[in-house]
Amino acid sequence: MMKKLILLTLMFSSVINYAQEEKENYSEDIFGLKVGLIGVWINYEQSLSTNMTLNTEIGYEGGFLKGTNNKFDYIFTTIFSLEPRYYYNFHRRQEKNKKINNNSANYIGAEMFFVPNLLSSTNRNNVSVNKSFGFIPKYGLRRNISDNLSLEFAFGIGYVWGENRINGLTSAFDFRINMKL
Repeated sequence: MMKKLILLTLMFSSVINYAQEEKENYSEDIFGLKVGLIGVWINYEQSLSTNMTLNTEIGYEGGFLKGTNNKFDYIFTTIFSLEPRYYYNFHRRQEKNKKINNNSANYIGAEMFFVPNLLSSTNRNNVSVNKSFGFIPKYGLRRNISDNLSLEFAFGIGYVWGENRINGLTSAFDFRINMKL
């Protein structure tokens, strides 16, 4: 009788241990500051599931153009964006003993952005920012530099709808350093 009780207890405890085994959780929430080639952003990337996140950013970015006076002009403005991301290689990176903290993996994203012409600045009087909304499917990757720093690279081609019927193709080429706060 005692052997049966011990055997039953061992079987029951192994079933309980197996049932309580934690599910793998790869993606994580990240609040941080990003600095790129031409801009700065505050972001919050919220984990939605094991491989999905929602990256939310508020940024101040811009560009340079050569004006008619052969001088380089600049324009900077505020941008808001939402980007769902699907990280597809967490498991493979973990199997190869590579770091996956800070969502260090490859991803496919779909950035939706809004440029409200808020806090815009330029060095020319006749240059302005058109309010616009855009959508850019992206391919990207993130790699850790240290525990709180990572490097992010992404690119994609999408479409933008702008004020004054200025619509058309747009592209993204992101090269940013992320600092986890």
